[in-house]
Amino acid sequence: MSSLSIPLQWCLLAVATLLFTALFTSVALPGAVLLGPMCAAVILGVRGSTIELPKRSLWLAQALTGGVVARSLDASILHDVALHWFPMLMALATMMAGAVLVGWLLERSGRLPVGTALWGTMPGAAPAMIAMAGDFGGDPRFVAVMQYLRVVVVVVLASLACHFLLGTPPGLAPATPLAVPAATPVSTLALVAVALLGGWLGTVLRLPAGPLLGPILLGGTLNMSGFVALDAPSWLIAVAFTIIGWTTGLRFRRELLRDLVASVPVMLLSTFGLVALSVGSAWMLSALTGKDPLTAYLATSPGGLDSVTVVALGSAADVPFILTLQTLRLFGTILLSVLLVRVLRRS
Repeated sequence: MSSLSIPLQWCLLAVATLLFTALFTSVALPGAVLLGPMCAAVILGVRGSTIELPKRSLWLAQALTGGVVARSLDASILHDVALHWFPMLMALATMMAGAVLVGWLLERSGRLPVGTALWGTMPGAAPAMIAMAGDFGGDPRFVAVMQYLRVVVVVVLASLACHFLLGTPPGLAPATPLAVPAATPVSTLALVAVALLGGWLGTVLRLPAGPLLGPILLGGTLNMSGFVALDAPSWLIAVAFTIIGWTTGLRFRRELLRDLVASVPVMLLSTFGLVALSVGSAWMLSALTGKDPLTAYLATSPGGLDSVTVVALGSAADVPFILTLQTLRLFGTILLSVLLVRVLRRS
C-alpha cells in the first residue's frame, strides 16, 4: 500500500468508505456514517497506507459534532439529572471502578509493560491517558492501541446492539443524522458559528474533549433558551462523522500492530471485560430509571464520547440522557487520572 501514490490511496479510502457505508446503511445499521469510514480506514492503515488527515480536521469535525448534539438538547436534560442523580452516580461509580479493576488485573497478569494497563483501560480521554502513560513509565504505544481498539469495538458492538438486539423501543421513532429536515441557511450558519466559537472556548479553557464539549455547552444553552435555532445539512454532518471515523481508523498502522500483536488478545479480553461491566451498569440504570435498554447501554458504553454520540444520534435512543452520563464519565476519568498521578508521584 505504501508504494501507491498519496492521491491513489485517498481514492481507495474514499471508495472503500462509500462501499462500507452503503453496506451498513442497507441493513439500517445505526452509526453507519461513522462505522463505514472507520472500517475502511482500519483496513488501509493496517495494509500500510501512509495517508493522514490534518490535525485541525479532527478539531473541526468534533466541533461540528458538538453543534449537532447541541440541537437535540433541551430542558429535559436538567430534569433527568434532578430526577435520576442517584442511579446515574451509581452507574458512573460502577464504570470507573470496573475500569480500575480490569486495569489492575491486566497489570497483575504481566502480559503488558509495567505501568501500562491501567492507563489503557481508563474509559475515555485517550490523548491524556497516552501522555500520562509515557510520563509514568508505561508504554504509550500499547495505551494508544488499547484506547482506540476499544473505541472501534464499542462502536461496532453499539451499532449491532441498536440494530439486532435492542431494536426500537416502543413509542420512539428512529432518528438518523442523515435524515434530518432541510436546514435553512440561517440555522446552518448558526450551528457552524456555535461550533467554531464553542470549540475555541473549549480548547482555550482546556475542557476535557474541549472541541466537542465546548459547542455542546454553548449550543445547548442557546438551544434551551430558544434564542437561536441550530441545524445543518446532512452532507455537512456526514463529512464531520467521516473525518472522525477516518482519524480513528488510520491510527491502526501495520508497524504498530506488528510490535503489539502478541498482546492484542489480552487487549481484546480487557475491552470485552469493560463492555460486560457496562452491560451490567446499563441493566442497573435501566431498572432504576425506567430508561429503555438501548439508552442505558449507550450511556454506559466505554467508548469515545464523540463516537458514542454519533451512534446515539443515529438511533432511537434518548440522546440528552446519554450525553449527560457520557460527559460525567469523561470528567470522572480525568479526575480519577489526576488522583492516580498523585498516588504514583508519592510512590
